[in-house]
Amino acid sequence: MKGLHPMRIAYLNYGNQSGVTPNIVRALTELGNEIVRVDPTGVLALRNPRTRRPRPTPRVLMSLAVSALRHGPQAIHHRWNTVYAFDQHSREAGQLLARLDPQPDLVLQNGALFAPGRPARLPYVMLLDNTCRLAERQPPVPEADIGRHIEFGSDWISRERAAYQGAAGIATFSELVRQSLIHDYEINPARVFVTGAGANISPGDVSARADDGRTLVFVGKDGWRRKGGPILLEAFKLLGRDHPDLRLILAGPTEALEVPEGVENLGLVPFAKVEELLYQATVFVLPTLREPFGIAFLDAMLCKAPCVGTSVGAVPEILGDTGVVVPPADAFALAAAISKLLNDKARRAAMGEAGRRRVLERGYLWPEVGKRLEDFLRRASMNIARSGMPSQAVCAPELEQPPA
Repeated sequence: MKGLHPMRIAYLNYGNQSGVTPNIVRALTELGNEIVRVDPTGVLALRNPRTRRPRPTPRVLMSLAVSALRHGPQAIHHRWNTVYAFDQHSREAGQLLARLDPQPDLVLQNGALFAPGRPARLPYVMLLDNTCRLAERQPPVPEADIGRHIEFGSDWISRERAAYQGAAGIATFSELVRQSLIHDYEINPARVFVTGAGANISPGDVSARADDGRTLVFVGKDGWRRKGGPILLEAFKLLGRDHPDLRLILAGPTEALEVPEGVENLGLVPFAKVEELLYQATVFVLPTLREPFGIAFLDAMLCKAPCVGTSVGAVPEILGDTGVVVPPADAFALAAAISKLLNDKARRAAMGEAGRRRVLERGYLWPEVGKRLEDFLRRASMNIARSGMPSQAVCAPELEQPPA
């Protein structure tokens, strides 16, 4: 599609989302497009973004009350997962988009916590790493303080489905999400395309690897328990019987953790330090209990670190046969998988090579994701222009799916 004019895209999002937002903006901008970021979630923000003081506005208080009735002890965590929050965010999104001058060619909305207006006035494409039906199928995880099974309710699901049906197309991070849209929401398969997601590090010189044969690395900034941190500590204690010199480095957790000897919690570290740690990792371990995608695995794979993950979300799809997947919340299975890798240097090396090759061949890099996404957006925009119809009536472009 050379020679086509740049697009003006309103990127409707809710924060950085583990690096997704800045990387999407950068990738699409570097392709020559104009990106305007729009975040409607300030309307229900608990704190003033400037002073960081509590913001007890009527709408904020109402959102907390509705969430308490719906989600009980998890009210704060799920305060955006109510019909009230969906409608408030959707109206704010529509108002913010209406104020843009000039108006965008297209809206790109990340996630389905809201719609791009109520009703939507501009054509839009959605970008998803999860669906609520997939989230509902996740079992309760007491180990992650997720003791209740979350249910969004029929009113929420009907709004979510309407947002999908109104989109000119839907791009997904994974085939898992694509299949959920098709089977759970009855979306035409031709309208859903897997663009994938990208590693947050660039493919550097892997000669920098410094594997000492005894270093486990965990990376996870948000949700120590949700990421399976306590399960990892249990597994580490079990491993100490046969691997007394083993060490575990934690990067990201901000909680004050009680850790056994041999474990070092670095807390928040610069991203350059994360890359350095991944080059040192004998095994990268992220025994997550809830994970829509799992970009940290892509970073580790690029650094040739053999990976151990869990059979959660899209993690098995990311790793394929280049990593090891164990059941979630099973410290014994986790310890056994790690021990086998520690005892097999040749297998670790082969897994590291295969993992990096998988990331590169599947284009799990943000510049490549940006190209696929831009192509999808441009085709959707052209279809809308040709049809002269609202986005709800437009069939998204049929694009070839990436290899499984």
